[in-house]
Amino acid sequence: MQGWWGNLLQGALSAVIGGVVAALTAWAVVTATRRHERQAALEIEARTSAVDFFLLLADMDIQLTKALDSGVALPRMTEGRDWTVKALKAEIAMFSLGRKAGNAFSQKVGDLRRALELVEGDDPPREEPVKAAMAALHTLSDHLADWLMQGRHQPDASG
Repeated sequence: MQGWWGNLLQGALSAVIGGVVAALTAWAVVTATRRHERQAALEIEARTSAVDFFLLLADMDIQLTKALDSGVALPRMTEGRDWTVKALKAEIAMFSLGRKAGNAFSQKVGDLRRALELVEGDDPPREEPVKAAMAALHTLSDHLADWLMQGRHQPDASG
């Protein structure tokens, strides 16, 4: 009789331990999945913001080129709602990916903003400050393009 009771307790204990291990495994899988989903959502938001900001930079490049080629006065681009919303949104999204990505992006946005503020409203625009603003814009555009293309160029498996 004692052997039967021992087997029952051993089976019950094994079932409890198995249940605890299964619960811990399920919890770990769910936690890892949620963490991955959260990171993926942050990256999607950052990429969307970066593309929106990239398009704004393309428009600004056109305006700077016109100012340089034909002497057209530049509007106050950094005071508008479009600049403020898109720059802040992209900056916040970059910082959500990490301090390194956020700091690098923020530094380049600040450099561009300062360069643009020196030429906005000049009539006629001065050539050297406009060229400096274009250089800052291209640096930021290149930085964004490089970041957006990370992991996109995979070697062709067919050789």
